[in-house]
Amino acid sequence: MNTPAVPAAPQRPLILPSHGVAKVKNVLSGDTVVLLGKATNPGARPPEVVFTFEKVSAPRIASKGNNNIDEPGAFPAREWLRSRCVGKSVAFETRKQGATAGDRVYGLLFMTDEAGNKSNLALECIRNGFAIPKIYPNGQDSEEDTNPDDPVKMYENELLAVMEEAKEAKLGMHSDLPLVRSIKNAGEGFQTLHLVEKSKKLTSKGTVKCVIEYCFDGSRYRCHVTDPELQDLQYGNFTLLLGGVSAPRFGNPRQEPPTESEPYADEARQFVELRLLQRELEVSLHGTDKSGVCAVGTIHHPRGNIAVELLKNGLAKISEWSVRMMDMNDVPALRMAENSAKRTNLNVWKEYAPPQLAGASEIYGTVIEVLTGDTLSILPNGEA
Repeated sequence: MNTPAVPAAPQRPLILPSHGVAKVKNVLSGDTVVLLGKATNPGARPPEVVFTFEKVSAPRIASKGNNNIDEPGAFPAREWLRSRCVGKSVAFETRKQGATAGDRVYGLLFMTDEAGNKSNLALECIRNGFAIPKIYPNGQDSEEDTNPDDPVKMYENELLAVMEEAKEAKLGMHSDLPLVRSIKNAGEGFQTLHLVEKSKKLTSKGTVKCVIEYCFDGSRYRCHVTDPELQDLQYGNFTLLLGGVSAPRFGNPRQEPPTESEPYADEARQFVELRLLQRELEVSLHGTDKSGVCAVGTIHHPRGNIAVELLKNGLAKISEWSVRMMDMNDVPALRMAENSAKRTNLNVWKEYAPPQLAGASEIYGTVIEVLTGDTLSILPNGEA
């Protein structure tokens, strides 16, 4: 007799303290970020919470729900906030959370610059024209009843004052022609091969400037083209396969039968999220996969080669089919990194044992094929 499956208990929303410090994982819009906390133990995933500025409303970013078209000024608003705080620590102050706030926390975020000046990001985004105050008048209060020293009222007045500054200066969404993106997706709005060809012909460096919007796993990402040199392909989305490597894949619990994730899939994704997610980086595109939908490329990060780092940490293996598309001068570093992880049985190589050679230690024969920059196929002498 089959025992009926017990549905998983719904996950309780994370409750933040009234004040604290967290790192910004990514920015969803001009008024909402995802905060990343500290893991409770070394093997646990760090907690995350969606955090929205209190009494602030930014234009809605493009999505399937609005036909992939921004509300005016939505993308510059998100980009301003993204460039300011992604990957950095912020101080938070909570105002509303729990049952009354739904799936997010409302409050204020503060950043301190090198000179020690503290700025309220909610105020600054309105001051720059990237959002407006979200204040509802209370019909029960008269001017006589209003306490000018009330912290809430003081905050609301500050928001209204800086909005008037932005309006007068015609900043951001208050400008005469605020930016409105219409997003194209590879395979629907354009062909990936067309993007690869254009990146080599039109761009001054032969690379494409992109924001890494999402990490499917350690070596597959959704990228958003921000490079104006790409002309009509600017603001296009495509899937990038990191050239030369393949990270563990995630399973699909909805598939029939369900498939399990490969070991270290979550660790590999966390590794790249901390280093790549929502960073604007240059990408060299080498070609496409067999389907023609996904691009294959190399990400140029100012602090190093992410493919090498994945291999060095035992969170990926070399992909022989995609490594052949790369510049052969870049391949030795990948081989060395993978060999280093193999020798120490690190992560995906935990059970690895080097092959034991049998027979002659020297072979005399004819090279019949060069497979890669360091791999040959040899026909021993005397064999047909």
